[in-house]
Amino acid sequence: MSKSVRRFLSFLLVLQLIIPYSTFAAAVGEFTSVVGEVTQTRAKEVITPVAKSPIELKDLIATDRNSSTSMVFSDDSTIMLSENTKLEIKEFLFKEKSRTGIFSLAIGKVTAAVNKFIGGDNVFEVHSPTAVVGVRGTGFEFIESKVGDATTATVICTEGSLTISALSAAGVIISTSVIVAGQTAVISGGIITVSATIAGAAAAAGAGLSTAGAGLSTGAIIGITAGALAVTGGVAVAAGGGGGGNSSSSSSSSQTITTTTSSTSLQGSWQFTEQATSGWYMNCSLSANSVASCNECTTTTCVTWPGTWSFNASNLSFSLAPTGGGGSMGGTISGDTSNFYVSGYWASGSSARFHCVRQ
Repeated sequence: MSKSVRRFLSFLLVLQLIIPYSTFAAAVGEFTSVVGEVTQTRAKEVITPVAKSPIELKDLIATDRNSSTSMVFSDDSTIMLSENTKLEIKEFLFKEKSRTGIFSLAIGKVTAAVNKFIGGDNVFEVHSPTAVVGVRGTGFEFIESKVGDATTATVICTEGSLTISALSAAGVIISTSVIVAGQTAVISGGIITVSATIAGAAAAAGAGLSTAGAGLSTGAIIGITAGALAVTGGVAVAAGGGGGGNSSSSSSSSQTITTTTSSTSLQGSWQFTEQATSGWYMNCSLSANSVASCNECTTTTCVTWPGTWSFNASNLSFSLAPTGGGGSMGGTISGDTSNFYVSGYWASGSSARFHCVRQ
């Protein structure tokens, strides 16, 4: 080897030591659309991506409120991030006979269409603090939400099948289940609860994940469907039973909400908190004759939302519009007539999870 070649190789070695690895890294995908405030953090450098911007290993991609982005990877799989989402590309390697894709979802919502891989080793996983989703050729939505220290994952399979593993607080797998197209899994406290996906819920969720800190600026219609399995106190329970009771009903005891629950059992005062938003809550008084009066509050202000409410069979809905406008909102309710959770959707179609407690 000549002296000049040795000098050149030494120069390259020095460059690799002083210049971040990402400078030499090959792209594993690219952005296909960027809407609103989206950031891409690489080796501590924050980048503002645009369509066609490359995606590399270890990139952390984050969307702000009312923002979203779509990406395509070298295996032709696509991933969309809804608003208020953080996703890291942990590993991605695609060769002729193998594929490895590992993604880390810290918070928010991912909608993915994973290209089927045949004839070789295949690992395609999305990890969150609550669960791990193993994918082959599958369409799915993965929502990770948090209230206080409690995290909940909601996974909707829209095509194919998924292997879902629930994680302990230490990140250890403690239970595993398989769901297929048309099923939804809710993972909380190490328990995996599987139910049929409510018609229309998956499509509504595709519009993005919302936090409620700034409020429902154009009014909202909240539709909540009863009948999914509940996770209460770490135990999976079927949402079954008769009508409930409260201060406005004929019984003083709380009962599981079902499709036969009477509307009078839900009359009274309720407080709604949203899992992904700290400091937001909504107090609602549900009266007879379908009259609803709600105060939506953040840490600094409250806004009054007059409107109507109804409960018919399995559908509980609020129509609230102090300044006009409107929207649609649907989801799954699990719990009783004093305390329940809602895996639902904001007026824009974006996802949310509420905790509702009788006051």
